[in-house]
Amino acid sequence: MNHAKTPPQLDAAPGPPSVPLRQRPAVLLPFVLLSFAANSLVTRYIGSHGLLDAGMLSAVRFVAGALALLLLAALTGGRPLIGRSSIGPAFWLGTYAVCISYGYVHIGAAAGTFVFYASVLLTLVVHDRKRGLRVPPRRAVGEVTALLGIGILAGRSDEGVTVLGVVLLGIAGVAWGCYTIAGRTGGDPGAATTGNFVVLAVLATPAAVLGAATGLHVTGEGLAWAVAMGAGTTALAYVAWYACQAGLSGTAAGSVQLAIPILTSIGAVALLGERLSPTLVLAAGLVAGGMSLGLGPRLSWPRRRSRQRQGTR
Repeated sequence: MNHAKTPPQLDAAPGPPSVPLRQRPAVLLPFVLLSFAANSLVTRYIGSHGLLDAGMLSAVRFVAGALALLLLAALTGGRPLIGRSSIGPAFWLGTYAVCISYGYVHIGAAAGTFVFYASVLLTLVVHDRKRGLRVPPRRAVGEVTALLGIGILAGRSDEGVTVLGVVLLGIAGVAWGCYTIAGRTGGDPGAATTGNFVVLAVLATPAAVLGAATGLHVTGEGLAWAVAMGAGTTALAYVAWYACQAGLSGTAAGSVQLAIPILTSIGAVALLGERLSPTLVLAAGLVAGGMSLGLGPRLSWPRRRSRQRQGTR
C-alpha cells in the first residue's frame, strides 16, 4: 500500500467537495490573470477611441457574458444556479461594473488602478482576519512591496485625480473583493457564475435599452468589442476565477491580482503602442518580487482527489 503523504496546502481554503473545474487552479489562474489584463486593455482601447459610452460598455459586456454562459450550459447539459444565492454576488458584480466604468471618468487609469487593487487586497485581508486566518509576515512584506510597485506605476501618470474618482474606484475594489469572497462559498463555479451573470443581465438589459434610446454614444465597433470581451475574457474568466477560490486564501487571491496592472501595462506597450519606460520596468520588478516573496514556494495547489485515491490503492 502506498502511504505517500500529500504536500501541505497552506493556502487552500476550507470549502466544498472538489468538482472538475476546481481541480485545475494552477492551469486556470494564468488564464484568469491574462484575461483580466485583456479586459483592461480592451476597455482602454474603447475609451481612448470613443467607441462606446462607459455605462453601455458595462451593460453590453455582462449581457453578452450571460448569453454565452447560458449557451455553454445548454451545450454541455449544465444547470445554471439561478436563485436567491445569486442575488448577493450579482449585486457586488453590478456595483463593481458601474463604479469602475464611471470611476475612470474622474480619475486617471494609473492612479485608479492603484486605488482599485489596494481596495481589493485590503478587503480580502480583512475577510481573512475576520475568519481568524493569520497573514504571515513574509506575505505582508511581499504585498507591501507589490503595492509599492503599483504605486510607482501610478505615480508616473499626469492624469487627474479627484475625490469622486478615488471613492468610486475604492467602492469598485471593495465590491470586487466581496464578489471574490462569494466565490468561496461552494458549489459548481460554472453554475454559480452563470446564475450571477443572468441576474445581473436582467437588471442591465433595460438600462442598456434606455441608454441607447436616450442617445448614449454607441458605435458598431464598440459594440463588437464589448460583446467579444463579455462572452470571452469576462464570462469564461470569471468562471475560472471562482474555480480558483478553492485553492487560495482570500489574502492570496488579493495578492495574485496585483500582477494585473503590470500585465496590462506590458500589453499596452506591445499592442497599443504605449512607451516602455524605466518606471514600468522598476514597477514590474517590485510587483514580481513582492508576489514571489509573498506566495512563491509556500503556495501549493491541491492535488486531484482521484490521484490521491489511486495512491492509496
